Amino acid sequence: MKPLTSLQNYPETVQNNFLIAEDNPIDIEVVKSLLHEAYSGQFCLDSAGSLCDTKRMLAAKSYDALILDMNLSGHHCDVGIIEIIESYPEIPIVILTGETDPVVAIESLKVGAQDFLTKNSITPQVLARSLRYAQERKKIELALRNSVASIADRNAQLNSLAHTDHLTQLANRAHFETALEELVYKAQRSKLRFALLYIDLKNFKKVNDNFGHSIGDELLVQVANRLRKTVRSSDFLARVGGDEFVIFTDFLQSSTEIHKLLDRLTKVFEPVFLIESKEILAHPSIGVAFYPEAENVEILLKQADYAMYEGKELQGDNISVCFYTKEMENKYDRQLQLEAQLATAIEENEFSAHFQKVTSLKTDQALVFEALIRWDSKVLGSVSPAEFIPIFENSPVIDQLTKIVISQAKSLIVELSKHDKCVESIKINVAASQLCRSNFSEFFLDLLHQQDIQAETICIELTESQMVKNTQACWLQIERLRNAGIKVALDDFGTGFSSLQHLLEFSVDYLKLDISIIRDINKKSRNQALVAGIIEMGHRLDMQIVAEGVETQQEFDCCEQLQCDMIQGYFLHKPQPITEIVSSQSDFIK
Repeated sequence: MKPLTSLQNYPETVQNNFLIAEDNPIDIEVVKSLLHEAYSGQFCLDSAGSLCDTKRMLAAKSYDALILDMNLSGHHCDVGIIEIIESYPEIPIVILTGETDPVVAIESLKVGAQDFLTKNSITPQVLARSLRYAQERKKIELALRNSVASIADRNAQLNSLAHTDHLTQLANRAHFETALEELVYKAQRSKLRFALLYIDLKNFKKVNDNFGHSIGDELLVQVANRLRKTVRSSDFLARVGGDEFVIFTDFLQSSTEIHKLLDRLTKVFEPVFLIESKEILAHPSIGVAFYPEAENVEILLKQADYAMYEGKELQGDNISVCFYTKEMENKYDRQLQLEAQLATAIEENEFSAHFQKVTSLKTDQALVFEALIRWDSKVLGSVSPAEFIPIFENSPVIDQLTKIVISQAKSLIVELSKHDKCVESIKINVAASQLCRSNFSEFFLDLLHQQDIQAETICIELTESQMVKNTQACWLQIERLRNAGIKVALDDFGTGFSSLQHLLEFSVDYLKLDISIIRDINKKSRNQALVAGIIEMGHRLDMQIVAEGVETQQEFDCCEQLQCDMIQGYFLHKPQPITEIVSSQSDFIK
């Protein structure tokens, strides 16, 4: 590089405004003379005789560079540099030293100076070049520092995005899982306990379906805000997906401490949520599990999840709090086991239909059956419908089961026709999850068409509890099926879900009295009075009454005396496969 000899060697942007921190007047004059020659007199040089004066002058005026004596007023240079940089990080610094050992001066570079000069070897060109280099190095240093700071800011933003739920601004699942792992580690070392709460909003899907996802999103935001105000600052709150939130507490001395938090949580959900002038109830199911009863993160999460689902199942739409028990684990492990076998069961044709004859008290010639799905698993053995139907009714597999039942209903009709027997009606159970689908009626009627079954031969059965959950959607599908000729039976009538209003709203052909009011009806006068009233009401509404679960002669006689229209139960006929029904031993086809 060519030596700089005059101002013309610098860009016009350089102002050549310098400050020298030097307590030796002779040295100041030497530097001034050198600058005068280097810049042809086009410069400004102020001087400060102490570190204090230096900082004062830097505060009062802007300089292009600082020329700093290594041993200003007895201060070690490193100290001076550090103090100046802390207050004025953008000033370039050139160290002026009288020492011949460059190692000492190099130390000054390590603490923040940009260059150094030895007093006995300075020339105008060397001084100008050193000042210029110092300014350029400071620019590069500041640019690098800003770049690093910008990268750090971006990394912080990315880290925040990676650990924050974008909708609610709560911690997300990834952040939650990391924090939970850390807390378990601390709890293991300290031998302390804490609680994990798993929160799920009941019927959140209905909010999205009825009002739209924007309303659903706003509901989640408001729920998050209420939860944020309810938990303690030492507790950890996160949204882990959908309408699911989790809280793990700070360390507890006793499990009973959790009740105060649970009281606050249940109360905070009591008021309705107001969203776009709509009042929305959002009741949670809260599952609670404790560490160290659960020995690791995976088990703790599973236990809290089990408890949450148990609360949803037991308490309906109400606010529910449920603590984990071993019985829950056995129950839900069994469900997982059933679900794991599902695909294989379909492929291996493990499902079949049995048919139970329903006896008409008006004409014993009528052949009426209820189709009942059965599962004979190669792995699990015979699985009760009470176990697998509740699990599968919210799964797409429920349609596969319906296909199997309709196909085998056709087989029953064909086989009995060979014995000159005409099936009057076959009752087929459908789930609420099917009826609330807008295309279910078309799906069901298409299955009947494929099997060449007359719609008038089929009666669909559904429980009132199913209809209550999706009243409007169910009603639309039921009406379409009825218009096609299919009849409708309301199953399990007389249980806690019964409502006279539903009988006025829905067109129903059969009321099936629940087994709970038929059991030992001959011994219970109140049950008899209730059944008599239902029968009278049903007949006035042009419905036929079916007593199901009849298992004794006495129950049969009592139902007959009360004028039930049909009887169903093990006393008369058990569910049978088609082969047994059509065999010569079957008394009702002889």
